[in-house]
Amino acid sequence: MNQPFPDRWLQILESSVPVYKRLPHYHRETLQKRMQIFLSEKMFEECGGITLTEKMKVIIAAHACVLILVETADYYADLQSVLVYPDDYVAPVNEMDENGVVTEGLEHRKGEYWNMGNIVLSWADIDRNLYDNPDGHNLVYHEFSHFLDDRYGLTAGIDINGMPQRDDEWTHVLAKAFRRLRQKISENRRSSLDLYGAESPQELFSVATEAFIEKPGALHTEMPDLYKMLQEFYQLDPLRWRG
Repeated sequence: MNQPFPDRWLQILESSVPVYKRLPHYHRETLQKRMQIFLSEKMFEECGGITLTEKMKVIIAAHACVLILVETADYYADLQSVLVYPDDYVAPVNEMDENGVVTEGLEHRKGEYWNMGNIVLSWADIDRNLYDNPDGHNLVYHEFSHFLDDRYGLTAGIDINGMPQRDDEWTHVLAKAFRRLRQKISENRRSSLDLYGAESPQELFSVATEAFIEKPGALHTEMPDLYKMLQEFYQLDPLRWRG
């Protein structure tokens, strides 16, 4: 795409996307190119009465494209729509326990990835963590990393108990991190990772992605092998970014 990056989008990046100022200049240029393609290809859907502004779309696109700064992942080619709600939304849940008993109900959610080509986001959660974010939460990183996990099968070789079913280095690193986080919870110990990552290997990968970008120093100190695995996968090194 040869169109110049709009000045109004650049102003949004500089004022409302904190990670942008941390990026090296060559990554900033790449991010702008990725965003232009993303925003031209993806459909945004307004849900729950929200009115989406250009600024909201630019903020979402910026964070989604941080994850594909080096590996384009075909610009999330299988993604059809980004559905945005004003706040948490209610979704039906069908859960099966280890005995095969299915429980149906409703659950409040901030976001989710549907493998049929949709990502659902709560704008309130995105906005809440843009500027004051000591916990490192980022809903866009979280849900779009689910997409990448699904695309590349990163956690497909790990069972629900955190045991690797595939003999490759990344699988073993992720499986070990999952088991370690569950152990920390059982011992009532803190972690740089959101404890929600103990729900499943898939959630572990997504909360690890959030920490990798938002608080790389803490993640590298606690789980250097996990940091190295994410560094290799995303081909990024946030520890070297300024800020």
